[in-house]
Amino acid sequence: MPEHKLSKLQEAELAIFKEFVNICQNNNLTYYICGGSFLGAVRHKGFIPWDDDIDVAMPRPDFEKFLEIAPQFLSEDLYLSTYKLREDHITLVAMIINKHKDFTLNNSAKQVRTGAWVDILVIDGAPEPGIKRKIFGIKYMYYRMMNQFAHFDEIVNLNKQRPWYEKLAIRFAQVTKIEKRIDSVKIGDKFHKLLRSNPYETSRYVATFMGAAKMNEILPKEVYGEGVDYEYEGMIVKGPDMYDTYLTHFYGDYMTPPPIEQRDRHNVRGG
Repeated sequence: MPEHKLSKLQEAELAIFKEFVNICQNNNLTYYICGGSFLGAVRHKGFIPWDDDIDVAMPRPDFEKFLEIAPQFLSEDLYLSTYKLREDHITLVAMIINKHKDFTLNNSAKQVRTGAWVDILVIDGAPEPGIKRKIFGIKYMYYRMMNQFAHFDEIVNLNKQRPWYEKLAIRFAQVTKIEKRIDSVKIGDKFHKLLRSNPYETSRYVATFMGAAKMNEILPKEVYGEGVDYEYEGMIVKGPDMYDTYLTHFYGDYMTPPPIEQRDRHNVRGG
């Protein structure tokens, strides 16, 4: 077990994660702990001590099945949230959320009250390297940017260090109030249609395109593989087969923690 004491948010998220894992196990659904949560599993056998979320990923076919069955299995304190299911959903990532709004997000222009959550990313097929991937990437970045604009006040982290072109886009959104002119549901539908254009089942490359690395999320499918067991806060959970390849791709020297000033949180307050 990890030596650090879990925060209130981490404890609440771990409870949600346990329900998610049980649903997947009982219904033969494939999932992988991913991103920083997977790094935590390998390096800390649980949460990265300064991290405050849990990320999981599911192949597109398993994800679609999960959306169908989850509402009947989740406990009454939890609900499934997507851009299609709820008007107040502000990202393209599906989430399981606790109904009790015990926390406040402080990253954006508007503070957002929220319950603890677990993000569920989709693993989609990716185009082969070359011109098709470049064209796909242009469309992908457009839809992703438009969704950010549609929820600008709630979703855009104004404290994050960004390149000049992202700063210019943010300034444009602030001046024009473009979010009032965008239908976020239509943008989400077009985004997912694009992601489905490379079927997971027949693709050699896959990606969690909703992840922070954007087009750099693309990896050979065998990196995920069938999923192997890892310890996470006393649980045994599934993660990518090729942990070293995965973590080196995203984090480089992943066993060395970053300097204190680079240990980012989501700026969440409890209570």
